[in-house]
Amino acid sequence: MRALLSSFVMSIALAAYAVPAHAQQVTKLPESTKNAVGLEAGLDTSFIARGSYTRRLELGVLRDERFVGRLTLPFVAPDLSDWAIDLGAQATVVSAGNLRLAILAGPLVKNTSNHLYDATAFGIGATALFGYEGTRWGLSGELSHEQILGTWLRHSDLYRDTAFPDAKDGLYATTGSSTRAGLRGGFRVGAVELSARAGTGGTGYFRPANPPFFFTLGAAYAF
Repeated sequence: MRALLSSFVMSIALAAYAVPAHAQQVTKLPESTKNAVGLEAGLDTSFIARGSYTRRLELGVLRDERFVGRLTLPFVAPDLSDWAIDLGAQATVVSAGNLRLAILAGPLVKNTSNHLYDATAFGIGATALFGYEGTRWGLSGELSHEQILGTWLRHSDLYRDTAFPDAKDGLYATTGSSTRAGLRGGFRVGAVELSARAGTGGTGYFRPANPPFFFTLGAAYAF
């Protein structure tokens, strides 16, 4: 029975790691704007809808510094008990004209709830975005990695009654990870950017995800 609990807890960690953080826009933010809000939807491990906010920073350390925040929810059956929040700082570290390498990194928190347990996972994510970023269109390769550092687990009475009566609630130092590789492209018309993102993904041990691909469509408005 203890082995059952161990595998159960590990499954929580593995289920929690989908959807690494990634950069929001693929074209340059208009010079007269500092903010952008976006909406993205599609298949990314599951059918999801994601809202985002980007703020241009002027710290003077690196080029094109930005703050990025995102909220992700299930799309087919919306459930406010299942959500993911990630925050990050993005900056261009190498550039040559409109070609650039941008890095986005920051913390993340994910929550899921069902009849057997409530689980909240926390970790860190990082994305490298490399390619062409113009004022009217952009096309970039995207490589993302996410590492879950721990999961706060709360078992239900149903789980204790049917699986393991002595299950302990608390913080489990279980880890999971995921990696995504793909392309993101789009074009801008004034303040509005339309984009598409597609690629493949798997665990941090390079085992295919289920499904092993992702595809999303998005729109962002700069102001």
